[in-house]
Amino acid sequence: MGSIPQKSAILVTGASGFVGSHFVGFMKEHCIIYALARRSQRDAGVEAHSHIQWIRCDIGKREKLSQVVDDIAAQGGVDFIFHFAGYYDFTNDDSAEYQRTNVDGTRYLLELSEKISPKRFIFSSSLTVTDFSDPDVIINEKSPLDATIPYARSKIAAEELVRAHSGKVPCTIVRLAAIFSDWCEYGPLYILLKNWLSGSWKARLMPGRGETALPYLHVYDLNRLFKGIMEQHEDLGQLDVLAASPNGCVAQKDLFSIGSRYYYGHSLSLQPIPIWLAYLGVKALEFAGKITGDAPFEQTWMLKYLDRRMNINASFTHALLGWEPTPRYHVTRRMLFLIENMKSNPSLWEERNLAMANKVSEERPGLKIYEVMTEVKAAVVEEHVLFLLDPANSRRFPHYTGLERETLTIRANLIYEMLEVVFLNGDRRHILCYANYLARQRSLEGVELLELSQVLEHTVDTLKKTLLGRSDLVRYHQRIHDKIDLTLQLLLDEIEDVYDHLAEWSGNELAQTAREHCLRP
Repeated sequence: MGSIPQKSAILVTGASGFVGSHFVGFMKEHCIIYALARRSQRDAGVEAHSHIQWIRCDIGKREKLSQVVDDIAAQGGVDFIFHFAGYYDFTNDDSAEYQRTNVDGTRYLLELSEKISPKRFIFSSSLTVTDFSDPDVIINEKSPLDATIPYARSKIAAEELVRAHSGKVPCTIVRLAAIFSDWCEYGPLYILLKNWLSGSWKARLMPGRGETALPYLHVYDLNRLFKGIMEQHEDLGQLDVLAASPNGCVAQKDLFSIGSRYYYGHSLSLQPIPIWLAYLGVKALEFAGKITGDAPFEQTWMLKYLDRRMNINASFTHALLGWEPTPRYHVTRRMLFLIENMKSNPSLWEERNLAMANKVSEERPGLKIYEVMTEVKAAVVEEHVLFLLDPANSRRFPHYTGLERETLTIRANLIYEMLEVVFLNGDRRHILCYANYLARQRSLEGVELLELSQVLEHTVDTLKKTLLGRSDLVRYHQRIHDKIDLTLQLLLDEIEDVYDHLAEWSGNELAQTAREHCLRP
């Protein structure tokens, strides 16, 4: 097995998702990482690290993605691209997001990737691209792409794009099993455990015979596989299709037995129910969900897969990479850790799993506002600078009116960028450091507190007026008000504190000088 060259750089899309965030955390000590995500680093739960450059970007928007790739190219490019970004939900509706993110986003990334000259492009696909309705079929790396659900079709289309691009850059398609962690974080398994261990009368009811079976892979072993691809990239082909999976699959009835034993201290018995009765029950849940607006996880389309087994043979992948899932991380052994985490920290368990079970298409408000801010930045800064340079405002801004236009533009850009970070990362803490620095610098220049405060207020008011005037941000007005107004208040309060402390210090210094003068012989 090879090794990862020192100071290797990788680009990871979908860095705020389950697979992406775990991979970034796994690789941060080994590589420089450009982490692309729609959510902020804080929201994704990824700790700050000197090797991680977090970039908020929607890969479905080519222009923004192109800017990001250009910036990365200017910094020397990357050695590997890991494309994890993707959309899915559990409705089975043919959402337009499948085309926009999974297909178009992949196309944009492939086209732009030539600018950063990767040694290999690694694409995260799914074992669900193959239909497993035939009980006699064992799926492997060469199985046909014949699944028909919307998510699978989008992954099939994306795989074809990667396959076509492999003539230019070596590519590896990795089809994932059901990926889980010690906190579960796999939506269907979370719902099953939640139902089975609820203590309710229906906890032991099992639609069908409990034979529905999937291959499960711990995220730790998935990270090992991706790292192995990097280490052995020179020995791989121009296009490889791999299966990130153990051999075989695990049935629901076995998971129920193990889970109930760890939770209660003894295994419970299941009560199978006919599929037709399960169908009526799910239809009732769907109907109730339409009335209450709280759609259930269970959907009638899922009943098609009752008692179906996704049986996998991943021997080719195991042999090619010299990689196999770690026995102690097998889902049947790791269930003990899942149950312990579920019992010992139920709040964190719910927090980490709810988002995985309720996948819906959503636009990130902070990212949307940030994108508009970058678009209007030049105009807002220009308007602010012209206002300060207007001779009619010389009495209000005696210091600023006398500055060069270039200096005013630099200062306005810095304030603007501080506000951008607030919307991008949802974190105002950096504002306090900036306010402290700003107050001390302007105080040394002789700028009065009132003048500085009014300059900042005008900068913020100009930005807010522009954002509130955008038709595409109408539904975010309250968020804009809250973020900007609270940030400005935080900024002004900290500046006032610094000015007060400086004045107090200055007064004490003068008093000390007077005392020393009086004591002189």
